[in-house]
Amino acid sequence: MGIWGNGAQTPFDMTSSINCPMLFHFGSIDANPSLEDRDKLEAELTRLGKTFEFHTYEGANHAFMDFNNPDRHHPESAAAAWPRTIEFFDKHLKAATVTA
Repeated sequence: MGIWGNGAQTPFDMTSSINCPMLFHFGSIDANPSLEDRDKLEAELTRLGKTFEFHTYEGANHAFMDFNNPDRHHPESAAAAWPRTIEFFDKHLKAATVTA
């Protein structure tokens, strides 16, 4: 997993500093992050006791929800990812507002 943008650390290197629930949607044919990156990240988040959910979509590439890009858009995966995202927000954001 490489450095993204202008950052000095990879997302993997910053995992210990993340203190909120995390949701990840991965395309099975995405190269960045790759499935190997996903597995490495999952092991590290588990080791650190972080709250997270991973979902991997068969046949989906990076940016599979981008309906403006027919080369990447994967309608079946996008249709599954959106409700999962709403459910995740519903679970974690409502819990945060109740306890705040």
